[in-house]
Amino acid sequence: MFSHDSISFDAWLEIITDDLVPRDPYSLRHFTLNDLRSRGNTEEGIARLLHIWDGADGWIKSSGYQGVPDGTFHPPIEWSYYGLKLPRDAISVVDSKEAFSRSLDVLGASDIIGIDGEWKPDVVDGQKTLQRISILQLATRSHCFLLDFLQLRRILHHGDWKLLSDIFNSPAVIKLGFALDGDFARLKDIPVFSKETTANYPNLFDVKLVVKRLAAEDPDMFKRRTEREIPGSLTGIIKVLFGEPLDKREQISNWERRPLRESQIIYAALDAFCLIEVWDVLRSRSADRNIAFPPGKMSPSEEALKLELAAFPVMNLDAAIAASAKKFICDTHLEGLSRRLRNIGVDTEFADETWTEQRLLEQTMRDDRIFLTSPARWANVRKQLPRGCCFSISNNAKSIRQLEYVVRMFNISITRDSVLSRCSSCNGDVFIHATRHEVMLLVKLSPTSEVASTPQSAQPARSTRCTENTRDNPIPTAGPDFATCFKNVVEARETIDFLTGKVTLNGISVDVGSLQEFKMSRVKDYYICSSCGKVYWPGTHFGRTWHFLIANKLVQA
Repeated sequence: MFSHDSISFDAWLEIITDDLVPRDPYSLRHFTLNDLRSRGNTEEGIARLLHIWDGADGWIKSSGYQGVPDGTFHPPIEWSYYGLKLPRDAISVVDSKEAFSRSLDVLGASDIIGIDGEWKPDVVDGQKTLQRISILQLATRSHCFLLDFLQLRRILHHGDWKLLSDIFNSPAVIKLGFALDGDFARLKDIPVFSKETTANYPNLFDVKLVVKRLAAEDPDMFKRRTEREIPGSLTGIIKVLFGEPLDKREQISNWERRPLRESQIIYAALDAFCLIEVWDVLRSRSADRNIAFPPGKMSPSEEALKLELAAFPVMNLDAAIAASAKKFICDTHLEGLSRRLRNIGVDTEFADETWTEQRLLEQTMRDDRIFLTSPARWANVRKQLPRGCCFSISNNAKSIRQLEYVVRMFNISITRDSVLSRCSSCNGDVFIHATRHEVMLLVKLSPTSEVASTPQSAQPARSTRCTENTRDNPIPTAGPDFATCFKNVVEARETIDFLTGKVTLNGISVDVGSLQEFKMSRVKDYYICSSCGKVYWPGTHFGRTWHFLIANKLVQA
């Protein structure tokens, strides 16, 4: 239950009193005290527990607790840990606007910052959701600031956070973290620390990934024979480099209790400051071995991609190919990837659960497609297809990382002309142009349309206002970007039966169910996928998609 080398007594006491014992007071209290006594903990600690419980409900008298027999004492093991090299007066808890401003002055003048975060453990209160940052540690070579986010969230405004984000966004400052994605994910409630923003910070390095890259190049730098022998944890790396591990016993303490205990303050400062010490050692050892440092471009997303996805050689090295020149089939677990490939203009079929193995193999070879599947299925299917027609994609990677991998592996060029040129739902590339008047005729035929099913008197006031305000200034007829999306366009009057609301070629009904009156009053032109009936119209989708591709470095700004 309680191990001296895994958690401090104070941290353990917080978890016991805050969460575990309240769930089952009597049995867990008996077990806790007996276990604590048998492991030789101090009478002072036991007295603190008894005082808390007895003060709350007179538990000692009602339970008849007698303690444990003598002779069961186990002395605690003494461990040696790596210590903090900063003096105590160089550590500041930042919990006011004035202290925050002073910390920014120091951080902005620094050439390097170590970043780490602490949060309440998931076990407290039985929480299973992602906990928000409670303390954000920012260390320079001479100071460490512990930003108390419980206080700062209440008193700082957007402009204040922007000042801190600007420091992170400065190319003159090296930013270091360890498994940074987890820390930044817990800051997403603050807009200036959105995922799109943090992913583009210049000179941001994940020390864990730096170590892994250097270990792959020269394991002897860490006095290990192979890359596999290099520890993956920060405390393991510290032990390899400096001879002693970090003391992690405060890691799962309750970081939302105030004031912080002194041991928590030292622990938090060390976790951020030691990143700078590791960086300096790695840089020195790299120079001694004539190894480039930092080793290549080390953005967390790019390195995570390399580690997560199956490794295959990059194709088409000589010249990039147009998105329309490649054709894929995505396996059942890659539906998200299939939509993203279609969004950049790549001809991509999705093999859902209705596809048989025979259909899959025949269509791959007949249409000269490449089958993208899981590593497990790849081992079998690749033997039944011509060489180069089957590649594996990690099941665990996010769809944007999968897209990045496919684009880079096949050297696909994404242009403004190719974006949104295919239907994301069905992969169709022939679109039917319809005017507002023609779409209104189709809406009247559809019982599922919000416009057709809502009486005029019952429609919300917002719809009426939008109609009145925009009739004189409607959205322009398909702007330049939107117009270039659709390469194969036919006219509605030639391809739609306005008596049935269906495409004449295949009998597919036009999907007008989601159209709303106030939207229709603003849009003059619509484009209907001739294969599935999905309706598209000019709006913000093209711009958002293009900027998303820029943010993920799939196209140049």
